Amino acid sequence: AFNYQQMRALKVNIHNSIKTFYFGGLHAILTAMYIAFAGPEFFCFWNAGKVDYPLSLNQFLAASVVGVFSWINQESLGQSLVVIKQGTLSTFNNLALVVSLTADYFVLHYDIYPIDMLGSCMIIGFNITVCLLSTHFEQKRREEEEQQRLLD
Repeated sequence: AFNYQQMRALKVNIHNSIKTFYFGGLHAILTAMYIAFAGPEFFCFWNAGKVDYPLSLNQFLAASVVGVFSWINQESLGQSLVVIKQGTLSTFNNLALVVSLTADYFVLHYDIYPIDMLGSCMIIGFNITVCLLSTHFEQKRREEEEQQRLLD
């Protein structure tokens, strides 16, 4: 939600693609810093293709596909925030949780643990709560404006 709020706040000042680049660039730097401490052997690119290298070609290709779709999502997100309320958008954006859990179970044959379901339910539940609260407060604000207009 903080991410959406910040992106919406930036919409007037800079182009949407710059916001996406900032978001991706920042997270790429943070991820590289984490990898430097957690698994520095990843940066030994001359070992790529060997058994002891932590990333196979298939994993690299899969991560690249995910990266492209994430970029498309972020580009679309900035455009969506111009016309849709952030609470509504964040709720629909988290539909990806359902799709990823379904793909994990049916396509990749991963086990779904209770903690996965709990985390997903919490995220979806909190987003629905935010959406309902924002709708309630928006309706209340409109009613107050209407009363003020009638008094004037």
